[in-house]
Amino acid sequence: MKIALKIILLLLVAGYLVFAIVQFSQRTEERICEAIDIEITDSLEGGFVTTDYVHNILTKNKIFAEGQKLSTIDIQGLEEILQKDPYIDSARCYCSAASHLCVQVIPQHPILHIIQNNGDNYYLDGSGAIMPVENMNIDLCIATGNITKNYAKKNLMELAKFIYEDDFWDKQIEQIHVNGNHEIELYPRVGEHIIILGTPENFRKKFENLMKFYRNGLSKTGWNKYSIINLSYNGQIVCTKKNNAKTI
Repeated sequence: MKIALKIILLLLVAGYLVFAIVQFSQRTEERICEAIDIEITDSLEGGFVTTDYVHNILTKNKIFAEGQKLSTIDIQGLEEILQKDPYIDSARCYCSAASHLCVQVIPQHPILHIIQNNGDNYYLDGSGAIMPVENMNIDLCIATGNITKNYAKKNLMELAKFIYEDDFWDKQIEQIHVNGNHEIELYPRVGEHIIILGTPENFRKKFENLMKFYRNGLSKTGWNKYSIINLSYNGQIVCTKKNNAKTI
């Protein structure tokens, strides 16, 4: 009897679920969109992708969902439109039980502002995607000099990501410059010196050595004693004070 009762209960529950799904689907065909809810997730502090920015994209593409039947809204097409925007990484859209069109957007996260010798001016994100500058004003480390987009993706992206994600170096390194020999020079915010990184190989070890020198060297001698701190030599730091060189 107990087994039979359980089977009957399961059948009743299954039947109710089927009925509810059918009824909900029928109601969805007739429901009217009452509002658009836009959520920006993982955005930068004071980010450039705002709810107004997303609203403007919808308006430019003549997407006026409010007052329309939910069944007539092209959800997939809307997601594709949003994801084509150079400042948006991904978008998810769906209709809620409250008859709202919900739009969830994750913005791109630029990590470096690049100004090439030929005048090209753009942002680079952590995946290597190029983002136009236009009227966006984002406080980032700037890369200048002998740079191409291919060079930026291949040689600067991981370095820029490392600087961007480190609290100290993000505040300390103001500019990356690539000279005519494709050697990387770093310009700090604190200290009147240029940091010669050389090639980007083993840059994490070079920064580790530089941090030790900052703590054990410059903290005692002063931040403005040297004009050049050269990290390009294997296993050593060479500092230049005026016309004198000192190996650390």
